[in-house]
Amino acid sequence: MSPMPELHVVLHPRRPPGVEAFLRGLPQIVLHCPADEEGVIHALDNGAQVLVTYIWRDAFLTPSLKWIAGTGAGTEQYPLEVLGARQVVLTTAAGVHADCVAEHAFSLMLALTRRLGEAVRNMTQHRWTELVGEELAGKKLGIVGLGRIGEGVARRAQNWGLSIIGVKRHPDQYQGCLTDVRGTEQMAAVCEWADILLLATPATPDRRPLVGERELDLLGAGWLVNVGRGSLIDEDALIHALRSGGLRGAGLDVTAIEPLPTGSPLWDHPQVVISAHNAGDSPGYGVRWGAIFMRNLSAFAGTGNWVNQMSGQGGGTP
Repeated sequence: MSPMPELHVVLHPRRPPGVEAFLRGLPQIVLHCPADEEGVIHALDNGAQVLVTYIWRDAFLTPSLKWIAGTGAGTEQYPLEVLGARQVVLTTAAGVHADCVAEHAFSLMLALTRRLGEAVRNMTQHRWTELVGEELAGKKLGIVGLGRIGEGVARRAQNWGLSIIGVKRHPDQYQGCLTDVRGTEQMAAVCEWADILLLATPATPDRRPLVGERELDLLGAGWLVNVGRGSLIDEDALIHALRSGGLRGAGLDVTAIEPLPTGSPLWDHPQVVISAHNAGDSPGYGVRWGAIFMRNLSAFAGTGNWVNQMSGQGGGTP
């Protein structure tokens, strides 16, 4: 019986914490950690079969590539039809960071309602200013997207005494803790009702915003939180709503362009709290992601079933 050929795995230079440490502990793979994307392409051109990434470039699709082990939950960046036609398996990290992102979303809601962004700005200026924040208890929360993250926010919000309406593309398929879940055609009504609108949904298929001028006008003197995708919000409309004094604040883990350009007025607005798309990052990420990777590594070798598979018909080392 011939020995199993070496499995070469390429790790994208931008990755969540703990992933590299996990992969370095696996004796059954040859790990490549290039410093930039040119190095990623070079390693794939030289025959590497597996790419670990949440970022996609068309140049990554080399003849040797058989499996993309995603480190993120989203798939909108990948050419799914092309990957399927080439029988390249794509797996995601769905579920790995659900609790972490839900906690981060909650922290953004608290930062806005308790005016912590303003307090930090005052602190950097050595300025003692009393700020009157508001309580989350009793507020009305609209959650757009009820996957693992949105559901996690909903469970926590119930314990804090918020009233909640969920929005989901297929509300008839919902099974969770909420009793009021509506379709996306009810977005306007939910915006008008809510004190806080929280986005925890993937990008729309055509990348069009879910929240624009109309939705922000209806939200009025409320707060907006986004832990989904930056394309969900029309940022020009958001900036206008903030400048006009209508919207009371925005907590953004994601933006339309990342990194957010240094010239964006969102950086300096006192009612905006920005985190650099790190809601899903925590010291425990690598271990949780690694558990999925190990199951899929068995599937790749033909001895198990794929987890979180989004494309391709199956693996097997070449």
